[in-house]
Amino acid sequence: MTLSVEDGEGFASALGRMFDDELENTAVELKRRVDVATAELLVVVDEMDKRDIPRTGYRLSVTGWVAKFLRMSRREASGLVKTARSLAKMPDVAVSALTGEITASGVKQLAMARDRYPEEFARSEHVFVDAAVTLAPNQLRHVLGVWEQQVNHAAALQDTNERIERRGLYWSRTLEGMWDITGTADPESGQVINTALWSVMEPSLLDETDTRSMPQRRVDALVDVCRYWLDHSGVPGTSGGSKPHVTVTVDYQALVNGRDSEGLLPEIDGTPVNPQQIRRIACDAGIVRMVLDGASQPLDVGRRTRTIPPGLRRALEQRDKGCTWSGCHAPVSWCDAHHVIHWADGGLTVLENLRLLCRRHHRAIHEDEPDPGRDYQTAGRVNGTGCDPPEP
Repeated sequence: MTLSVEDGEGFASALGRMFDDELENTAVELKRRVDVATAELLVVVDEMDKRDIPRTGYRLSVTGWVAKFLRMSRREASGLVKTARSLAKMPDVAVSALTGEITASGVKQLAMARDRYPEEFARSEHVFVDAAVTLAPNQLRHVLGVWEQQVNHAAALQDTNERIERRGLYWSRTLEGMWDITGTADPESGQVINTALWSVMEPSLLDETDTRSMPQRRVDALVDVCRYWLDHSGVPGTSGGSKPHVTVTVDYQALVNGRDSEGLLPEIDGTPVNPQQIRRIACDAGIVRMVLDGASQPLDVGRRTRTIPPGLRRALEQRDKGCTWSGCHAPVSWCDAHHVIHWADGGLTVLENLRLLCRRHHRAIHEDEPDPGRDYQTAGRVNGTGCDPPEP
């Protein structure tokens, strides 16, 4: 079936009539068209550059013209022009790119390699064309990296050091209290981060009902890795480490009843949060009492009290072996100790009233999401009611 993108509604309708294999073939063909169109655009931009059309007709540089009329950022436009000029000097690459044999990303990688060592690249261009046609992007990047090391080891080492110098991590608070996080890592550091996060996102550890998107899973994995480090005081393999402080301002009635008597929400670093979130945090945390006057000025700070002692935590880990939510296989190192009967409701901090839950399912249970396969509704209370231990 041939698709035309001229009619958006017709295109969408045609997709609905396709078999699965037709959809797959269509996706592959559309990607080939994109790569061919990108190569054609590079050739056109280079020809405009050679004729100096942007400057004579619009008093703009070619980069400025591309940014304005192709609706690109200045950085994108500059990269496109640079690649276009390089492609004009790689005739074999250009032929394969215009037929869709080399992808747009492959052209960009080859152009960058050619710009570093133009003479050496020209002598081996046919070899790189074969590599770009057959290899995946990461494999092509590896081949080019090895070649650059052989061409100029000292320069390759300098390039590696320059990459390391470009590393950085940035974060800032948004007006609504969220955090924006961006960063760049050198290859070695990036691989460490990638390996650590993927170990937490291992698919076999997820339950079948996990509906989180990949970006959500990444940030949850990053938080899990950070929490593990903090909980264990930077010593892997230990259990029941001291929890670092997160400052929470909460009315006592909000902690006990799930809502503030005056309708005020608790806060974390000045950002309002749901009382149920605070109850989840308080399940397995050190608590410091701070008495405030009416103007929210501290009057008295009490001693820190550990909710889950290390010995009890170890016994809990030995019993539960990991997250106790049905279908979840998260290991003990990713889990919080959850009070079945919250201590603010009179629940005891005893083994029979505790269960391990990973962060996602700990949050779910405090949002009243039912565990589909377990019942932990009876456990020890201060008044003596309920003493049936949860099944491990």
